[in-house]
Amino acid sequence: MAGRMSSRGDRQGDSVPEGFTLSMALMDCLPVAFFGVGAGVLATRFDSALFRVGVVLVVLAGVLKVSWKLVLALARRDARFLNRQMRYLMPAGFAPALCALVVDRAKWSPAAVLAHVTAMPSLLFLIAGLAGMVLMGWFARHLNGRDAKANWREQAVNGISQLCIMLAIVL
Repeated sequence: MAGRMSSRGDRQGDSVPEGFTLSMALMDCLPVAFFGVGAGVLATRFDSALFRVGVVLVVLAGVLKVSWKLVLALARRDARFLNRQMRYLMPAGFAPALCALVVDRAKWSPAAVLAHVTAMPSLLFLIAGLAGMVLMGWFARHLNGRDAKANWREQAVNGISQLCIMLAIVL
């Protein structure tokens, strides 16, 4: 499917967005790393192969998105599949991770999870992280992901949110 034509005659979306720098790509690594650490801790506590497969797929989606920004910044090419895969691969990862909660329900305790996330300071970090995820949902609907300023805002909120969620899990 062809993209819309811009006033310059090139297809909209095929050009390299301005302002996507190496520092932005490196900043994008932080939420992926924070999620990976938090999910890795959960995967060691929750003995479920299905959960682990889901976590690997979600982390892979994040790594590929970071790769997209690295290609934009370093090669000045838009390898769009590295960005677009996220809308498919991330849900494909969260689905088995969530299914594992039902399939392997004998391997975890909802009471123990509730006790952990309602203990201080985990509760404060969890609330902050979830608030940031709600804001990320708003950003996804209202900001242009190909705009550098919007991307910096998204990554700052995402990084802080993932850090808070990771701390809620680890503490």
